[in-house]
Amino acid sequence: MLLLLAAAGIAAGAVLAALGRAGDMAMFLPDAALSSAGEMTAPEVALLRPPLSLWGYNAAATDEALRVIARAMAARDVEIAALRRALEAQAGPVGQPDQAGQPGPGGQAGPGGWRWPEQSAGE
Repeated sequence: MLLLLAAAGIAAGAVLAALGRAGDMAMFLPDAALSSAGEMTAPEVALLRPPLSLWGYNAAATDEALRVIARAMAARDVEIAALRRALEAQAGPVGQPDQAGQPGPGGQAGPGGWRWPEQSAGE
């Protein structure tokens, strides 16, 4: 009899929980806040551990982390491309003579118009 009463109580609790009348579930904050500035350093990326969920990592937090990392990488790619264009513009085309009319070693002019130092025959 006691076993039958316990089973009925468990079944009633399960029905109430399924209907959403067993109370609200607690909302938990993510384990770690991501850098909202979009700038992540290599150590921050290496040490990033998204919060865990029932199976694996929390999908929303992991997706946000990947978006922040992608934005940081895109910003760095743009900066690298701009610096390369500026360096190429400063150096001029490869193989052109420098301001003194002398090509650098291997027929290349030095960047910014500077000349390669003259080498003596004994070197």
